[in-house]
Parts: sequence; structure tokens; C-alpha cells
Amino acid sequence: MAGLARRIQVEPLTLALVLAGALVAGAAEGPGAVLASYSFDDDVPTGPDTFRIFQYSKGTVSLTSAYHVSGYRAIELRDVAGDKSMPEIQGYFPVQSAGRLHAHFSFLTATPGEELNIALAGPRWFQLEKDGIGFWLKSQGGMLVHYSDSIPKRLFRLEAFVWYAVDLVYDITAGTYDLTIRQEGRNDPLVALQGQKNAPHQRGSAVDKFSFVGEPFGDASNVVYYVDDIVIGTSERVVQGPFVAPGRRKLFVDAFAEYRARESARPRCLPGAGPEDFGLTSQETGEIARAGAMDLLGALATGEPVIRATLPPALQGAARRKLDAAFKWSEGCAALDRGDARGALARFRAASREASDGRIYGLSNALALVALGRPAEADERLALDRSAWGGDVRYAVALAMVGTARGDLDRAETWLRDPAEAAVARGGSDLLRRLRAGAVTAELLAILKRTFPSAWRDHLTDAQVSEQYYYVLLWKSRPDAARDYALRMADRFKALSLGAADWMERAGDAAFYGRDVQAAKASYDEAMRLDETERTRYWSILLKLCDIAFVSGDLATERSLREQYYGALQER
Repeated sequence: MAGLARRIQVEPLTLALVLAGALVAGAAEGPGAVLASYSFDDDVPTGPDTFRIFQYSKGTVSLTSAYHVSGYRAIELRDVAGDKSMPEIQGYFPVQSAGRLHAHFSFLTATPGEELNIALAGPRWFQLEKDGIGFWLKSQGGMLVHYSDSIPKRLFRLEAFVWYAVDLVYDITAGTYDLTIRQEGRNDPLVALQGQKNAPHQRGSAVDKFSFVGEPFGDASNVVYYVDDIVIGTSERVVQGPFVAPGRRKLFVDAFAEYRARESARPRCLPGAGPEDFGLTSQETGEIARAGAMDLLGALATGEPVIRATLPPALQGAARRKLDAAFKWSEGCAALDRGDARGALARFRAASREASDGRIYGLSNALALVALGRPAEADERLALDRSAWGGDVRYAVALAMVGTARGDLDRAETWLRDPAEAAVARGGSDLLRRLRAGAVTAELLAILKRTFPSAWRDHLTDAQVSEQYYYVLLWKSRPDAARDYALRMADRFKALSLGAADWMERAGDAAFYGRDVQAAKASYDEAMRLDETERTRYWSILLKLCDIAFVSGDLATERSLREQYYGALQER
């Protein structure tokens, strides 16, 4: 069997060189760029800008020297049916939304009758829709098929322990691709297709990731297969920033900075990140996809104005109602952008009535209230929605927007300082402890109003304004002041027997922004200790500790922590 693996070593390597030449030549389109290239002979770090390994339960992803095309190692994916999981290697590159993408890889299956899946996908992940899956190969009943125009089409019957070299030219703009597949030991290609419609039959369907996986949908596959020599490139020139740490082009702690550009005295909508933001279940999302309306949802999710479209007649029930709610939200976002906060609020509330599970609507309600000069009501709205957002950075940005929109940053700090300091000092009844714990519900809010009829807004503001104040300090480039405030809030939460991990993590963030690495590490370590039981902040803190280890020069610790999150490739 190892001999079979060696017989194709020269040919796929030649194909990779041809691919590289195509990237350089780029026809008349200018110089190209290699976006990702993995032979798995070198130690390639996992991370958000390289790839991630998923191997839970019994399935595994590992390096192997038993079967390979070039060099001496390849990837082995081993799925186990019924283990409620799937092995996967998922790789990332900058979003490509125009021009041609070139891809090359080789694969070998030991179990042709078992299902495997290989895909290129975009920002909408692995949905069969625009900006979702663009190219899809799948084994089905021993046959290799490709999805073109949403239809599975047979290519050939797979043989066991035979390497297949795949070359793809994906014309993103046109929504088509050319596909060539060669089998080891044969001169002529098994497959030579041109001008195939992409998987969703959508022009301009962007891609930014690849996936090699077992069976992601039914958990019924016992496939064992191997992958080698992955090369992804583009005929368009792409300028990528340098890696600042293993596997990533920016530090994890800087993710919040991406949203900082949205700072504005006039709040505006934050984008939707997925169907759940609009209250859509997986079943309803599937109904929208089958009705051919996922591109509409994707456009609406940006928060940018979208021209009202007629919904497909085939789309009925809750899915239709919730998509219509998303249109109302989009109209509200457009109204907010042009300064019509009252009209925006009316549309956001209408959307919330039609899809009460859509968490983006409550958040947008709050921003419209701020624009109307009603920050206390915005605080109430955000408090009610807090549990729905968890650690999502958009919630933190909304809090900072509310603080900022009270005036300019200097005035925002002045207005927030006294109530924020009061939040540190104010003690408490069991009711106020529950309020500070962040578990704000409509029932708790009603009790608060009955218990403190004249001061309930002050107590509610305690729970909200403290976070707003912290972020305003950060945005004013006062990390020392932000850290001091976060530490005092953490101490107060400890005194009230409340979970203080969130505030201790914020203290670490502020120290890191101020480049006080030792103080940041101390706060993150303490936050991890405080979170030991509930583990609600574990993964967030873990990634930030990766940053600490990296900038401190402790690469062994950085790797250990990073691979806990993104997985690790180890040889079997």
C-alpha cells in the first residue's frame, strides 16, 4: 500500500508547480498570490488565519507517513459512525469575492463506500447558498459526485488506496468552475470539465475557507481518507498582512478594535452574524434556502439598505414571517442612518413583534432609543437582552455606543463617572445581587420596579452604566483608568458573592491595551481561576493568554494554549 502512495509522488507535485505558474502568469489579470499552501511536512500552526482541527469523540485527524503524495507526511481523517461528531480540517484565507481562485489538492480513500465531503465555502459557511458553499465534492455510494447548480452529478467510481489529484479553477465573478481530476498511474485525466455552474448557481459567490470532513449531516460514515498538497491561490493580487503570531495575522485581544470604527455620536445598526440573530431556527433557515431566498437574508444581515423584494410564494409560515421581519429591520437601519430615529424605532419594534426570538431587534431598539435622547430606556432594553448575547462583542460595542452617544467622549465619561462609581460602592439586597449578576428578565425588572418605585432606574443603570463607562475609558485611550475601574468592580462583585470573572477579564484587556503584559497576565490568570466552576469565560480567556505567552516569548506555552482551542496535528 505504501508503494501505491509513492507511485504518484512526481505527478501531483508537477501539478502544483503548474498551478503556481498559473498564479504567477494570471493570464492578463495581473500577478496572483498564493493564499494557502500545506504539504504537512513542516510544522504548520493552527489558528484563525491558517486552519482548525475538529476531532471530538472517536473521530480523529492526524498526520501520517504511511500514505503521502510529496514529502513524507499527509493528513488522515478517520470518522466513526454514531459518535455524534465528525473529524474535520477547516482552513482559512482572505475573502475572495471576484476574479479566479485556483485550488489543488490530492486525496486517497481507504473506504470508497463511506461518505466523505470536500468543499470551498464563503462567509455564509457551509450552506448551499450565495457566499456559502461554492464548490462541493462528495462520495456517495462509492461514486464521487460534484454539486453544480445545487444538483449532485456523478463523476466516477472511486477505487480504494488510489490517489486522486484535483485541480480547480473557480471563476467567482461568473459563478462557474473548471474541474480536472487525475488518477495515479494514468496519463489522461479522469475528469476534465469546463464552465460548470457553482454549487449554489450564484454569480459572485465569495469563498474564504476550505473543509475536508467525513459526514457532517447524518453521522453514519466510517470513512478513512487521506489529504495532501493543498494549495489555494488567486489570479488577483492579494496583499496579506504579516503573521503577528502563530496561525494569525492579529492578536486575539485586538478583535474588539475591528468594531471601534463604528464609534459614533449617532448610533447605527450592528450587522447580523447568523440566522439565529433573526430568530430563525435551522429548520426555518433550510426552508428559506430551499425557496432560494438565502441571498436575501445574507444581504439583509449586513444592516445596509436593501430594496424591498417580493418573497418567494413557496416560502410560508414562520420562515416567511421572520424573513419579512428582517426586511423591516433593514428598513429601520436605513432610517437610523439617515437620522430618522423615530421611524427606525417603529420598524425595529414591528420586527420584534413578528420575530420575538430575533435578538438583533432588541439591540437595535436600544440604539434607536439613544438616538432619540432616551438613554434610560435604552439601558432597560439592553438589560433585558443581555443573556441572549453572552460574550458576543457586538453587545459590548452597543454598550459603548450608548455611552458615547450621550455626548462626546469627554462628556460621556463625565456623565458616566458618578453613576459608575456609585455602581462600585452600592451594596445590596438579594434582588440587587441578582440584578448585578446580569440575569435580567422581564419578571426581575417588574420586581425591581415594585421594590424601588422611585429609584429602580438608578439600580438598573448600575448594571449597565458600569460597562459603558469601562468602554468609554478604553475608547479615550485611558487603559490604566479602565483597568483600575474593572479591578474595583471585580472586588465589589466578589464582596457581593457574584461572579467576578467578567470584570477581571476586562481588567486584563485594559492592561493589554496599555501594553502592561505582566498585569494583563495576572488578571487573566485570576479570571480563569474565578471562572473555574462555571467556565463561561474559559475559551475567551484562553485565547488572550495565547497572546500573553507569544509577546512574552514563551512559544511553547502559546502553542499549548492555542492548540487547546484550534486543535493540533500530531502523527499517529
